[in-house]
Amino acid sequence: MSSASLNLFERAILDWVAERTRDTALSVQLQSAKVKRRDYTRTGFFVYLIVEDQCENVSTMVRPECPHVISPELMDGAGCNLFLRNGRLHYLEIYARGGFIAETMEVFTLEEEQ
Repeated sequence: MSSASLNLFERAILDWVAERTRDTALSVQLQSAKVKRRDYTRTGFFVYLIVEDQCENVSTMVRPECPHVISPELMDGAGCNLFLRNGRLHYLEIYARGGFIAETMEVFTLEEEQ
């Protein structure tokens, strides 16, 4: 199965989540994550992830905290959610909160959700 590297925007989001989690298994998976597939929908992305086989599974009790995205390229910012399946990273959803999201985000700030 081939994989690709995360872009800078995706990597920044996963790093933001990793810095705030207290779960070691999640942190390790976030650091090793690679892109299996990326679907762009004009209003957001679905970034399907794969992690190294030797990574420990994340507990089903873990709920990753995800950032709010602020950018001059976005009308009302963007949100994101990180989904796990069977203890493994499954996909990162990034969605515009109005309007569209650029296929590549270059100028952005990540903040805690209000």
